Amino acid sequence: MGESRESDAGNNGGLARYALIAAAAIATFSIGFAIARGDDRGAAESGAPEGTAQAEAMASGDFDVAIPRLEARLEANPEDEEGWSLLGLSYFQTGRYADAARAYGRASELNPTLARYHSARGEALALAANGDFPEAAQQAFARALELDPADPRARYFEGVRKDMAGDHAAAIDDWIALLRDTPAGAPWEGDLRRLIAQVSEEEGIDVSGRVPPPGTMAQSNVPAAATQGIPGPTPEQMRSASQLPQGQQEMMIENMVNGLDERLSRNPDDADGWIMLMRSRMQLGQTSQAGNAWRRAREAFAGNSAQLERINASARALGVPGA
Repeated sequence: MGESRESDAGNNGGLARYALIAAAAIATFSIGFAIARGDDRGAAESGAPEGTAQAEAMASGDFDVAIPRLEARLEANPEDEEGWSLLGLSYFQTGRYADAARAYGRASELNPTLARYHSARGEALALAANGDFPEAAQQAFARALELDPADPRARYFEGVRKDMAGDHAAAIDDWIALLRDTPAGAPWEGDLRRLIAQVSEEEGIDVSGRVPPPGTMAQSNVPAAATQGIPGPTPEQMRSASQLPQGQQEMMIENMVNGLDERLSRNPDDADGWIMLMRSRMQLGQTSQAGNAWRRAREAFAGNSAQLERINASARALGVPGA
């Protein structure tokens, strides 16, 4: 099968080359879009407050209404990072991939430390190229992986790039590694499994015993701080809290979390502290503040790729919006 493919590519030029990667091209839409939708859901929540006409238009899929409103919003405030991300998503979902790439490019200029802006731009560039894999898309995915080696969209498309270049075994290696780290039930899991099975069969690559069974996920990079609860009170504080009415107990807990937040503002060089703050905000149902803590943590460790990876992995494990 591999020899006939290469022969076809030589005889028929570009069109045959696209036929070689038909499976990858199909998955580009199914898996890549599912990852994009998952990544940008949090941005949509934080960028368009619930109850606004803009939020309702996006939630209903009425992009004919949402896009002009976002464009007007950005004309009034061109430094609105979340607005550019939402506009990129809106363009993407309506098939305006080149426009989506430009919008995500602007978002990544305003916040260059957020991997998903770069990977979203890369995907839009790849789809706008109609079957090619442009250098700009490769650079965008490479930058995303520098910022967050676990970024699922960038990892997936790195496999697509290798498959398109004829290195099918390496592509399958990448996709299997991504599948191992994919949360059970993720919207792209089924398509990713089918893609691995299809390409391995067509290329005669043995994957027996290598594909993880459904429902498994490795989280080796999630630090212990992500599984801990709200910052623990002292024994004296616990005794005092036990004597307080429920509402006052909750206030005491929130004061502890706010105290941690203030401490990190003064001394941001504490990755575990940021992870604990994200965890605490999520436990309190303060999802917007958890997202804010994630952004501040990324800024604090923008120059430390190892810590940035831990922070991003923890945010994903905790369900922080946009992570």
